[in-house]
Amino acid sequence: MDNINNNDSSIDLRKLFSIVGEQKKIIIPIIVICTVVAIVVAFVLPKTYQSNTLVRIKSSSNSAISGMAARAAGFGIDVGGSSSASPENYMELMKSREVLEPIMEQIDMPEEDKEKLTTEDFIKKYLEITNTKNTDLINIAAYGKTPEEAQMISQSVADNFLTLMTKLNKEGNSSTLNFLNDRMSIAKEEMETAENKLQAYQQEKGIYSPDDQAKALIERLSAYDTNIAQLEAQEQANSAKLQDVTGQLEQQNSSLLEYNISDNDAIMNLRTAIVNKQVELVGLQQRYTEEHPDVIQAKQELAELKKSLDREIQSAVNSKSATLTPVQGNLLMEKVQTETAEAVTSASLDALKAKQQEAEGNMSTLSADSVEYMRLLRDQTITSEVYTNLVKAYENTRIQEAQESMDIQIIDAANLPREDMPAKPNKKLIAVIGFVFGIVISFGYTLYVYNKRYGL
Repeated sequence: MDNINNNDSSIDLRKLFSIVGEQKKIIIPIIVICTVVAIVVAFVLPKTYQSNTLVRIKSSSNSAISGMAARAAGFGIDVGGSSSASPENYMELMKSREVLEPIMEQIDMPEEDKEKLTTEDFIKKYLEITNTKNTDLINIAAYGKTPEEAQMISQSVADNFLTLMTKLNKEGNSSTLNFLNDRMSIAKEEMETAENKLQAYQQEKGIYSPDDQAKALIERLSAYDTNIAQLEAQEQANSAKLQDVTGQLEQQNSSLLEYNISDNDAIMNLRTAIVNKQVELVGLQQRYTEEHPDVIQAKQELAELKKSLDREIQSAVNSKSATLTPVQGNLLMEKVQTETAEAVTSASLDALKAKQQEAEGNMSTLSADSVEYMRLLRDQTITSEVYTNLVKAYENTRIQEAQESMDIQIIDAANLPREDMPAKPNKKLIAVIGFVFGIVISFGYTLYVYNKRYGL
């Protein structure tokens, strides 16, 4: 009995195809009509053209970091933060009001609609900015009612973004120039004072060259002097950078200022290892040249420790920044990196100064005149070196300020779409959809006739 019911409820394909043959005068017109309507709609819909601009983001840090790096470069040091900026951050900047509002003013639309148009609406309707995965390439796809409008939007986004980055670069360099200018004035006074004191002492005591024992001690202490001077400069740069990043982060999300990594054992251990390795390196530099295998190995080990620290910091921040925007995540990363660099620098300074005091204890074997001469000579050498490096950094920053931003390179300029090849509507696709829709309706009609005649 169940088998009979199953057979009765199944569709007989022979009967179904027989109905298709009988009703072809209705089925064919349905398919034709749906296809024709789709084609008409495809031709009636307004045309939309697409223009693409391909840009490459160079691996460089943002303006604030670049300013600090230029400042520190004058001291021959690296302040960190050298990781490449995320393409997502640049994409967010491309969608900013400063980039898009001048373009929105040029769009051909009624003034009333233009006043109501927001940047969010403009992006949804006219723009599609994408990043090719695992590359530094960004494609700016723009849509317009005419080929010229699409090309204008795409090219203007790239041009306005370049202008914005140049502006940010100049603003960052201007603050750096002010810092360097102030430091140059102070360093110049300190250098001239040290030179005058040394000259006066030489004339008074008749000492113009240290003896062999004093020379050996000077060479030993010079390694401490140089490294301590560099670390002190780095400490100033880190402090200024942290203040700048903290201000930006406070504007984005003030709650992130409370985030710290003081309870992360892995990061604390790496910080301690870096400090110990830096002290060890200074000790090696006192005994050997820079080309000595032990010095080279110590530098390599120090670089590896710093890379490990960066990875640990990134891992710790990523666990916190999953819900943040790319800009906020990047700022939080900079804050943590700078705080860690500041802690490492401070600890390294304390350790090196302690070692320096031990070395200075050997000065007791020298005469009072030699000790004073050595002190004045060291002051004169250090202040002269600091001033020279500040001048170099100042000139380099002035050159950077005069240049356009090099963060973005336009690989392919915006193309002018062909008049006969709009991106939307896709006429072929719409015609196919109409054809398929006609088949679906025809199949439904066939089932209706089958059910009416034989039942389902």
